[in-house]
Amino acid sequence: MVNSPYRLRLVFLVMVTCLPAAFSQDPRTFVTPAASAVKQLATTAKTDVIDKVMGVVGPDESTLTEQRRFHLYLVATAGPVPILAEAAGAGIGQWENSPKEWGQGWGAYGERFGSNLAYNGVRQTITYGTSILFHEDNRYFASHKHGLWARTGYAVLSTFTARNPDGQTTFSISSVTGVVGASAIASLWGPESWKGVGNISRNAGISFGATAGFNLVREFLPDFLHRPQK
Repeated sequence: MVNSPYRLRLVFLVMVTCLPAAFSQDPRTFVTPAASAVKQLATTAKTDVIDKVMGVVGPDESTLTEQRRFHLYLVATAGPVPILAEAAGAGIGQWENSPKEWGQGWGAYGERFGSNLAYNGVRQTITYGTSILFHEDNRYFASHKHGLWARTGYAVLSTFTARNPDGQTTFSISSVTGVVGASAIASLWGPESWKGVGNISRNAGISFGATAGFNLVREFLPDFLHRPQK
């Protein structure tokens, strides 16, 4: 859905380009500029979805700055994607009655949702602080590979990798520490089924799996958004 600033820009561009053409005898002059403006705004909206909402690094984006790192931390903690994802995750937990100790009903859903938000907040905070310490860039970089399996493998592997300051891909200490640390801390407020090394490891595995799935969306979503319209 195009947001309000884009709608205002669209109205302005249509007025500027179309009113002069209304006095022209060539009907193509009237249609082409407006269509071009709509196409340009649609392209901008798609780019914003990929770069800002999904967090895919653009080809012309500069080296990660500390200001940009902090902004990404805020978006990953309280942005629209994590809030919607944790709400959906709470719904799945409600449907599966997991953890069973929390039962059913709106109160149980609120407990699951709140727990998910707290878990994500702890995870992102640990990841953010540790990435500063180890100078890791945990942004998602499109693979530019060819073939379904090559791109899928890259997306899944990116769950555990980061880039260091010289651009080399390395094991992401901060990402793994964030997931494992948050899973351990969440067991402190969670029910008995979350406690113990085995349960903590299981919850960490679920979190890694969800991140891998999100990376797959990041990898392949641009293909759908940039597909030429018939």
